[in-house]
Amino acid sequence: MGCVLGSEKGAERGRRGERGERVAWDGHVREAAAWSVEPAITTEQLERLRREFWETRIEGREEMWQALRAAAEADSDELRDEFVKAAGIRPASRTATLLSCYDERGALYEVPIYCLRAPENLDAEPACAEFKEAARAVQMLAQKNKS
Repeated sequence: MGCVLGSEKGAERGRRGERGERVAWDGHVREAAAWSVEPAITTEQLERLRREFWETRIEGREEMWQALRAAAEADSDELRDEFVKAAGIRPASRTATLLSCYDERGALYEVPIYCLRAPENLDAEPACAEFKEAARAVQMLAQKNKS
């Protein structure tokens, strides 16, 4: 999950209405859909996954990753929208979430759902003996949601 160079046309894509007509993005980023993972992971494990993701972005523009992180961690919808607007980021899908976005140059940035929203079944106690098992479960879910 990272930056994939796209075409300039990618940044121009918009949502489609019921009849297939183009619907302009309204400038508001939507929250990612609720999700869960089995076995459940702890808050500490989730924070570790998030930190690892944000600290290992090497493709794309650093300032875009910084803006995406700030938007993902924003305390309000308005603040999230302002980070996205200031950076010139546009959601790549009809859902208008930060799961996949284009920058002004047409580069695609993909953010895993665990960086945008905590799972519904976040657990206070570790559900598995090894953190690697939980991390693998989250990665498998992210791949499944991507397809």
